[in-house]
Amino acid sequence: MPVTLYHFGNSACSEKVRLALNEKGVRDWESRQVDLFKGDQFKSEYLKLNPKAVVPTLVDDGKIITESTLIAEYIDDRFDGPALKPTDPFARAEMRLYSKACDEGVHQAIGVISFAAMFMDRLRRMSPAELAEHLSKVVDLERRDRYTTIHAHGVRAPHVYRGVAALEKLFQKIESVLNDRRRWLCGDQFTLAEVNLAPYLARLEYVNVIDIWLVERPFSTAWFERLKGRSSFADEVVKWINPNEWEEMRSGGLTIKDALRENLADYRVNDFGASHY
Repeated sequence: MPVTLYHFGNSACSEKVRLALNEKGVRDWESRQVDLFKGDQFKSEYLKLNPKAVVPTLVDDGKIITESTLIAEYIDDRFDGPALKPTDPFARAEMRLYSKACDEGVHQAIGVISFAAMFMDRLRRMSPAELAEHLSKVVDLERRDRYTTIHAHGVRAPHVYRGVAALEKLFQKIESVLNDRRRWLCGDQFTLAEVNLAPYLARLEYVNVIDIWLVERPFSTAWFERLKGRSSFADEVVKWINPNEWEEMRSGGLTIKDALRENLADYRVNDFGASHY
């Protein structure tokens, strides 16, 4: 019986899980699309599967797995195919540091940048009653606070500044690690470090702002090009984005690009420290 994946096309977390399935050679999974723009994630039948009202959710023989990072690890353990975790304990710990960075900073960073670029104006076109109703459905209180603050302050919201800083620290680490000319983040093996990071970097490219961080970082740039060259990237990231989303991402990103640059410059001058992921 194939596993069932509840997901959305242009969702970074959904892309992460689809990438893991593809890299493991799992092709017969059942697709159940959850349209986030239509509010499918708030329907009672989906909330029974995922009380946080987010995608993706994997169902395997009646067992429900949520949280994309954990789903990707589950897929690697559950199915035959190329291993996506290093066997060496230290390399595996290093891999999990990238997963931890995604969960603790990068995911939120991409979320607030995407929101500011594409979704903020949608909310500003709502009436106060419509806005209140929409926000009331966001069960994650931290996410609701981010949306409310960015709606009020735009790209100058502190959440966006912290997101820019989180991405800067990530790229600092990636450039340093790849300096020894290794092919992938954990050596010669393509791992869940790449699976977890690829969708977030793709989103930065699609909103036309990734060069803010990649300029003068040749090793990170070459590594990202290798990522994009994998067939799984084309199949599970690129092909799921519809034509309208391409233009919305590009044009929306251009409206906030200068402000993101200013945030990064401010961070480098005023707040950069020795701590990295």
